[in-house]
Amino acid sequence: MEAKLTKRQLQAKKTQDTIYKTAVRLMQSKGFDNITIEEICHKAGVSVGSFYNRFKSKYDVLSAIFQEADNYFLQIVSAQIRQFDSSAEKILHFFKYYGDYNMKSGVDFVKHLFNAQNKMFTKGRPMQNVLQDIICQGQQAGEIRTDMTPEEISRYLFIAARGAVYDWCQHDGKYDLAAYLVRYMEMMLTSILTS
Repeated sequence: MEAKLTKRQLQAKKTQDTIYKTAVRLMQSKGFDNITIEEICHKAGVSVGSFYNRFKSKYDVLSAIFQEADNYFLQIVSAQIRQFDSSAEKILHFFKYYGDYNMKSGVDFVKHLFNAQNKMFTKGRPMQNVLQDIICQGQQAGEIRTDMTPEEISRYLFIAARGAVYDWCQHDGKYDLAAYLVRYMEMMLTSILTS
């Protein structure tokens, strides 16, 4: 695909990637609310106009961060968990990947994302759709209770998982979040599995 792009388009993509990566590094070190567009541009070595040609605001960068996570779950995680037979195994591995993803992002960065001002967690997202599909298939197979919709169960599990991530942040990332989430979700699954 990149071979079909013009030099100008390739340069624009490179500039956008530079701005994005610089903004992410600054958010990791200083927090979203403590950086400005001017600071991002200065560190990235681009003009403020270049920023606004690619992003409408800092919030667009934040949206891009969440979109990157969503794409990872849509493309990588959904393919990896197909190998498991039961819905329970798929859900546990889904949350193992969720824990791994947060650990790779780094505790300081995750601390900045997990705050009440960040409304990205309240929106329906492709990551959640992956989990809802697993739940729907589990309901059709008779493995998961059907008195709640896949959306309700997904929300229930994500509230629990985000609580675990918040606790991990409170403990400065001092334990293996992925392993903890698997154990935690094993307990949560007892409330949604049919047997």
